[in-house]
Amino acid sequence: MLQSAKLKYIFPIVLLIAFFLDGSLNQIFSSTLFQYPYSMICNLTLMWFVMAIFFEGESQINFTLWSFVIGIIFDWYYTGVFGVDTFIIPIVVMFIRGIRPFVKTTFLIVLGMDMFAMAMYNILFFIVFQMIKMANVTTTFFIGYSFLPTIILNLSIFVILYYPIKTVFRRTRGTNSRSFM
Repeated sequence: MLQSAKLKYIFPIVLLIAFFLDGSLNQIFSSTLFQYPYSMICNLTLMWFVMAIFFEGESQINFTLWSFVIGIIFDWYYTGVFGVDTFIIPIVVMFIRGIRPFVKTTFLIVLGMDMFAMAMYNILFFIVFQMIKMANVTTTFFIGYSFLPTIILNLSIFVILYYPIKTVFRRTRGTNSRSFM
């Protein structure tokens, strides 16, 4: 029970760190990540949500509420268009949360779910921005020069961070901490 309580404090702290790292890494490495015509975006916040959903144990974290709050902060701090991330992040989180009971927690499954969450987020984001006329690129250009590089970047980061994050959750979960690989 005490370990589960620790995770309730660790989750929002790491969520805010991931939020600020998203912007900081994009800014620090902007000459590499945004080298024309390619555009790659770090999505550490979404990655943290996916891993937390799979590794939470018995902590009962309210992911929908946290995703809504971080979505509002994303829109206010990064996007500049209120409502886009406020709704897209919770939709993606609820979808992954809904799939979670039906799959095992293995490296490849979590990797696949992370890739699916990133794809869903980026595609929904592109569709919304196309609808409000803020994206002026073709779908083909988006897929080839932004979507695929973003997925590759985030999957690379995922592979590096998977075991350290899994270890954090293993040490802070509830009594069910040995149930995942």
